[in-house]
Amino acid sequence: MSEAIWWAPGEAEVRVAATDSTIPVAHALPPTGLIYSARMQGHEMRDSDGVFTQFYEALRLPDYFGWNWDALRDCLRDLHWISATHFLLTIDDADAVLSENPEERETLFQALNDATKFWAGRPDLPGQEKATFDVVLLCPSDVQEEMRRELRV
Repeated sequence: MSEAIWWAPGEAEVRVAATDSTIPVAHALPPTGLIYSARMQGHEMRDSDGVFTQFYEALRLPDYFGWNWDALRDCLRDLHWISATHFLLTIDDADAVLSENPEERETLFQALNDATKFWAGRPDLPGQEKATFDVVLLCPSDVQEEMRRELRV
């Protein structure tokens, strides 16, 4: 197993890591605050219904969630129903996510990238801890670079 080098606090980007990567726990946890960690299964996300179901269940999305890409984008920028200041989304088998539908896969990756940038760009407010939002896509090491290229599109 290799030590993951993807964790760099302050960077607003979706990270790709090999399934056999490890990181020291001190690098994975925020220095203070409540963390909400959601782990989703990429092999259950082969179509958009599977994607929406995994996000709905993992993030406890509200009943008004519209089961479409715009609704997912909106929810990823809100999350007020979760009492946390740090969010970590992990998708196992990320290479399987929408693998047969490149257009929707690009839409999902763009939504995740937009959400990380949104949370990183929120201003620091006096008396409030700045919220963080991180996404990690876990995949076999032989497809890591391909997934990184897809994220940059």
